[in-house]
Amino acid sequence: MVTNQRNYLAAYNFPTGAAGSTTYSAAALLGDGTNITIQYDDADTIIRRSFDQSYAHMLPCDDNPSWMKGRETAIIAKQCMQRTRDYITSGNVTVPWWFQTLLRDITGRGGGVFGPWHHFDTTKPLLNFCTIDKVATSEWRKVFCELNKADCVNNTEGSCGRKKCAFRTLQTMPEEAPWAVFVRDPLERLLSGFLDKCQNGKREGHCEPNVVFNPMDGLKNGKNIPYPNLLDSIGGEGKDKQMFGAYVDVLPLKALHCDLYRNIDKYHFVGKMGRDFHFDLDRMAAQFGGQLPEVLNGTFGYMDNVKNGNHNNTGKNVGGHAKHAAEKVKRFYTARTVRKALEFLSIDYVTLGLSVPDWANEMLKNDAL
Repeated sequence: MVTNQRNYLAAYNFPTGAAGSTTYSAAALLGDGTNITIQYDDADTIIRRSFDQSYAHMLPCDDNPSWMKGRETAIIAKQCMQRTRDYITSGNVTVPWWFQTLLRDITGRGGGVFGPWHHFDTTKPLLNFCTIDKVATSEWRKVFCELNKADCVNNTEGSCGRKKCAFRTLQTMPEEAPWAVFVRDPLERLLSGFLDKCQNGKREGHCEPNVVFNPMDGLKNGKNIPYPNLLDSIGGEGKDKQMFGAYVDVLPLKALHCDLYRNIDKYHFVGKMGRDFHFDLDRMAAQFGGQLPEVLNGTFGYMDNVKNGNHNNTGKNVGGHAKHAAEKVKRFYTARTVRKALEFLSIDYVTLGLSVPDWANEMLKNDAL
């Protein structure tokens, strides 16, 4: 159990309702002036309960550590997750349906959690970097391609591709090379993924369920009648919330990249993509040095923001969905989707040292009133 997990679970004291359920109380005033107390589950309660029912069953695989294994990390992490999958499916272990589905999908062929694109590295300066979906991944790719551009100058083997870019160095990486990662609030990251994959016109097949977002033309039922496009039946003011709710129901994202849940407490640098993002970039640049400050500034433009004391919730210079995702939560989220997302993403909060944003708890509270 990593340090963040111990701290989270040890620090959280559960208030208990009359029926033994974990609850919080909120005062409400009825129309006739009567004061009542309404009990509801707050975000931490939902996270703890979901984690105990799902991710807590993951095997530690202490006999197969992945720390400081460089590019072998993903292979070792997948082997560990396959052992967890087999343990749960072959034993008498009860877990939620979505967790069984997650284990099946990420350990099967085509699962992207353990893909090589989640690990960048360079020797200028010496650094391994874990990338997480919707945490400025495109920008980090540019950073590492710039750091490694000398590798591609005389490369004739095609290792750099047609774009002459190598986000993984062609040089030999020492085993002791330090590791860094940036994390992001899971609720904001989930919404950012939806905005990018489902609302910007992309058709990459990553926006699910397909019956809602990618309906097949001419698909017919047993009576040879075409299925309707479900998007056509969704209208009115709540369309954004309904579509985002469908996305959350079938796509439990996960922060299992780079075996973070086992290793993040050992990382040499952990930054957060939030209000202090530019200041964390400055801290990273100072820690690892070399050409990193200049390259980071060329991609993120952090130096002027740090100099002027600007705290912006952004991870990129262009593209509004990343910069303004936090401002859009009320347009897309409902209390129901908050609960579902917290269940699916409980591992992020328990193991990555992240706090639930105030707006999420406020939404849960208002829904109970």
